[in-house]
Parts: sequence; structure tokens; C-alpha cells
Amino acid sequence: QQILVVTPEKLIYVLRHAPDLAAHVGLLVFDEGHQFDSGTRGITYELLLTSLRFMIPKETQKVLISAVISNAEAVGEWLNGEPNVVEGTTLIPTFRSVGFVSWLDSLGRIEYVDSRDAEQKEFFVPRVIESFNLKKKKRERGTRLFPERTDGQSIALYLGLKLVPNGSIAIFCGRKSTAAKICEKAVNIIERGSPLALPSDFSNTQEVERLARLHVENLGTDSPASQSAAHGIFSHHGNTPHGIRLAVEHAMRNNLVRFVVCTSTLAQGVNLPIRYLIVTSIYQGVERIKVRDFHNLIGRAGRAGMHTEGSILFADPMIYDERKDHKDKWRWNQVKKLLEPRNSEPCISNLLSIFDPLKSDNGKYIIPIEILDFVKAYITDSDGVNKLAVEITTRHADKGCSRDSIEQQFAWRIRLICAVESFLLSHWDESENGLSKADVIRLAEGTLAFFLADKEKKDHLCDLFQLLAENISERITNPVRRKIYGRMLYGIQEAQAIEEWVQSNADSLLSIVDETEVLDLIWPLLIRHINRGIFTKFDKQEVLKEIAHGWLRGKPFSEFLKVIHTRKAKMMWGTQRREFKIDHVVEVCEGVLAYDGALVVSAVCELVQDDTGEQVNRLKLFQKRLKYGLPSETTIALYELGFSDRVIVQDLVASLNLAATQKKDIVKELKQNREEANLAVEKYPRYFQERMKELLQ
Repeated sequence: QQILVVTPEKLIYVLRHAPDLAAHVGLLVFDEGHQFDSGTRGITYELLLTSLRFMIPKETQKVLISAVISNAEAVGEWLNGEPNVVEGTTLIPTFRSVGFVSWLDSLGRIEYVDSRDAEQKEFFVPRVIESFNLKKKKRERGTRLFPERTDGQSIALYLGLKLVPNGSIAIFCGRKSTAAKICEKAVNIIERGSPLALPSDFSNTQEVERLARLHVENLGTDSPASQSAAHGIFSHHGNTPHGIRLAVEHAMRNNLVRFVVCTSTLAQGVNLPIRYLIVTSIYQGVERIKVRDFHNLIGRAGRAGMHTEGSILFADPMIYDERKDHKDKWRWNQVKKLLEPRNSEPCISNLLSIFDPLKSDNGKYIIPIEILDFVKAYITDSDGVNKLAVEITTRHADKGCSRDSIEQQFAWRIRLICAVESFLLSHWDESENGLSKADVIRLAEGTLAFFLADKEKKDHLCDLFQLLAENISERITNPVRRKIYGRMLYGIQEAQAIEEWVQSNADSLLSIVDETEVLDLIWPLLIRHINRGIFTKFDKQEVLKEIAHGWLRGKPFSEFLKVIHTRKAKMMWGTQRREFKIDHVVEVCEGVLAYDGALVVSAVCELVQDDTGEQVNRLKLFQKRLKYGLPSETTIALYELGFSDRVIVQDLVASLNLAATQKKDIVKELKQNREEANLAVEKYPRYFQERMKELLQ
């Protein structure tokens, strides 16, 4: 029997290309089951499960797992018909204490409360926080105290450094940029002569050195993450390179290192032995962290089988010390809500948000919108949505509705429309005559959105599906094209635009002899269809293209940052221009080029008419190079064998003179040079050493 472990995006991609696979599935386990309302991924997740419910055999067992879903009965009934809910909210296998920093006197203390009733004090630990003077830097005036009473981040860092002799530490930050700041602060106070012990003193010295080396080779010596890694302080967030993240997780799990500064990425299925979880903020950007996400996060502290107890510490003293102040007690009330798992938000469907009214910039003014009129404007007139945005902005300008905000809200709804179009296309040719009206209604009624909606929204959802199905039927009459579109994971307009580009550039695509040439040819298509995140914020597009070329050649992230600074490129942020940092570079490459870029290339592969298959194979190799940021088939194959770091695979290929392009042949080469292979990987973190041992068995 085979076990496949995949993301929702990967599984839906596989099933679109090999639908017969679904019939062989005997058990489906959906982890992080509360993710139905987590942005665009939530829509993918919901529509994937909707598809699977139609595709898999009736006897297939379906298990959905989540730390906290308050409406588990409803979700279970949608998924399985007869819900069988295993409730584990009250089953905590280890003791978990909750403490708050209080700093009303010269020395700070930690006040511990009942984890289920924060108003009930349990005990306190006095005299645990004391500020001290740091050394001055050149030309600096006055003294510098650490930690500062009003700085929750520096207090969190102080507590982490003070408690690390007792066990592993995770400092939770609401934003990736905050994690980088804390790493910078850590290096700063260490360089200024902090008397506190270093996490590296309680870690495996060799592993710290290996991890620090891997950071430098990927991110450069000036990166805050690289500098803090040398002291045993590691970062873990969405912009941490994939290989580094795996290596840090493995080192933490095996008690080789003890200190990590993280965002909520640590809560997503990472099983680490955290003794102290120190919370710097309960906000992620401007939004308070959800109760269910918070409990998923604190589940990392005191993991069963790893610790007998864990502690959650809130580092901001204002939370506890101002809890009775009429003006500031809102912080205390927010934390009390977070600590009670019964306040967990219900699992909803993001698909239903398409019917939500528009909001002013500050969220206080509501603008009703007829979604079906919006959809008609989108599908009938290419400029219809822009005209509608201008009209709404003009009409409601006095209520604080900017065009930028309205366009962002429209863009979200368009993403939902495209997801539904793609979903309908993937089911279109199940019967000889395509989708009938009854089939479309059946698909709409199969969604979680329909199951959770009231009568009015149920009707609207069916109308929406029918309207989009009619548009597909009218615009794409060729069944072969429909099938191709159904595999592309795009909405109709984008799919047609990509098809038009392929047709216009067919001769050029078929004449390519080196897959590296594809980037120059396909670049305008990437620019047009990648419209999210940091990718769109370069003020110099030619610098972005230079980075993409370097990514394909396997250059490290630090080289790209040098290019940005040398070419004086800036990040557009509204009317401002900001400096790029190394985290932004990682996001461009691993976050955008590797996923969105590879998706565009996949769509091109579907549309290219290639009798020999040679050019499609070249495009597919280019797609993999874009996905991994690697220069050759050999490096790609080694990466896919588990050496998931670009620096390491290129070093191993060069030092061991590997030449095979198939995984099985690479394993043979490694076994023939067993001693050299083990020696070559010794300088890298333990995670990669163990991957090598597994291959050589």
C-alpha cells in the first residue's frame, strides 16, 4: 500500500491530471482541518474536498483533524453524512501553566493564573526581570537599558535568554518582520556585552556551527538570521528558506538546539518540544490571532512524550498591569478570550465571503453589492470591474472608500470566481453532454459553503454556479479545450489569455534549444499573471528578471540582495519606496517564482502542441528549475531525494561528481562512493546527514 503526504494544492493538481487515482483511495486524512477559511488556500481546500466526495468510492474512510473546531458536528456532517466527532478539548496530556509579566516595581515578576480562568491567581515568581546597562556604541549618547519596561519584544528576549538553561524556548511573533527584529535585538545586546547566558551554551556546539554555516551560505553574513544563528538563536517563519526550516525543526525536535523565534508557521503541524512559549503579541498585523489558531500554537508547549509540562508567558506587562484600567483593560479581555478554547471561532467557508458587502477603508462603513451583477460585469466586459470600482469610489468617497481598497476587495472576489470556474471545468466532461443544470446544482450543493449557508445564500450560491457554468458553455464550446482548461487551475479569462499567448508564441516555444531561454520568452507572461505579494512591488522590473535568472542558475539569496542594492531597486509601498531585505528576496523566489511561476509554466505545457514531446519535456524541466531554483536535472533529482536545500545539493553534486539525472541512478552513485558521500554531508546540519544515511542503507 502507498501513503501519499501532499498539500491540498498538490493533490488537486495530481487529480486533475490523473483522475483515476481517486478510485484507489481507501483512507483520506485531512490535517489542519480548520483551514477552510484561510485565504485562497481555504477555497482550494474546500473545493478539493468537494471534488473528492464525488470522486472517491463510498466506502473510503475520511478523517478530518484539527486542534480546535467549535462547529465540528456541522463540518463532520458535511464531510461524512453522519458525523462521528472525537472531542479532545479537555484532554490535555501535559500540564500547561499561563503566566503574565508584571512590572510595577523596580524588578519585574511573573504572575501565574489558572489557564481556564485568568482571573484566578495561582502563584507568582518575584524578582525575575531586572534591567541592566549595555555598552555604548561609538558616538552613542547616554546609556542603553535592557530590557525596557514598555518593550514587550525585548522583555520576551530577556525571558528567553534567562530561561533557556531550563529548557527549549519559542518566542512567538505576529509578523515575519518582528521575528527578524528580535533576531537583530539579540545580536545587538550580545555584542554590547549582555551578561545573560547564550542559547549556544546549552545546545550542541557542532549543530549550531552547521546551522550557522547553512544560514550564511543561503542568506549571507549580514542577515539577522545568520548572525543570531551563530549564538544558537534561530528564526522560523514563512520566509525562512525551506532547507533551513527543516534543519532547525529537526535540531529542535532532537534537543540539539533550544531557541527559536517564530510566527504561526510553527503551529502548522510542527511537532517540537517547546518548554516555554513566550508571546510578544496577540496580533498578526492588524488582526487579533484567532482563538483556534492560538490554541493550535500553544499546543507546541509541553508536548506529550517530550515534556511533562509547558509554560505560556505573555511578555507585554501592560496586559496584566493595566487589566483594571478602564482605558487599557481591553488587552486583558482579549487575552482572556484567547485562553478559553470554547471561544474558538466556527470553521466557515471563504466561498461565502463572496456575498459579503464591501467595506470602507476603516471597516466602519458598509456598501451592499449585488454579487451576481458583479459577476456579470466581470464575465461580459473586460473593463466592467474597473468601471464599477470607479463608480463605487466616487459615490462613497465621503465615507472613506479609496479606489485601492475597493479594487483589493474586488480582486478577492475575482479569485473566488476563478476558483469556482476552475472547479466547474474540472467536472465538465464527466458525462457525454457536459454539465447539465442539475449537475451544476449538485456541485454547488456539495460545497461546505452551501451546507453552512442560510436559505437566501444557498439560492445565491446555486445562481452563481449556474451563471459561471453558462459562461463556460458559451465561451468554450470545444470539449478538448475545456478539458485542458480544467487541468490548468485558472479561471476562464486567465486561461484564455495564456492560450492566446501560447498561440502567438508557438514558433518561438518550439524552436527553443536550451530551457534557460524559456525565461526570456515567457517573462511577459509571468509579469502579467503573477499579481500578488512582493513580486508586484519592484520599482525596477529588470532587477526582478535578473533575480529570476539567478534563481534558475542556483545562486544564493544573498547574491540577489546584493544585486538589488547595487541596482538601487526599491520596494513600492503606496507612495513610499522602501528598502528590500533578505526575507523579501526569499519570498520572491521560494514563495512566488517557485509556486505562481511554476503554475503559469504548467499551464503553458498543457497548451503547447508538440508532436514529439521534446519541447514539452524541456518546458517541464524549466518548470522544475523554476520551482526549486536549481540549474540542472541532477541537482533537481538530488533535491527531490530529500536534500531540500539549494546550497547543499549543488555542493554535493559538485564535490561527489554526480552526473545521473534519475533518482535511482543517483542513489547508486552515492552507494558506490559511500565514504565520500558521508564525508561530504558532515559539514551540514544533522537533518541532511540522516537523509544521506537513509539513502545509503
